[in-house]
Amino acid sequence: MRSYLIKLMANGFPILALPLMALAYAVVMILLPAVFRALVPDVVRAVFQLI
Repeated sequence: MRSYLIKLMANGFPILALPLMALAYAVVMILLPAVFRALVPDVVRAVFQLI
């Protein structure tokens, strides 16, 4: 049974890796720039208030 699970994990990992990479790419390309644009104006205002 244990060898079956090891073989299953070895064969299943590449199948699971591709969707995870696609999800990570979408997060990096869509979500991070949106968060960055939302936070930058607040940071810039805070810096200008300090000056």
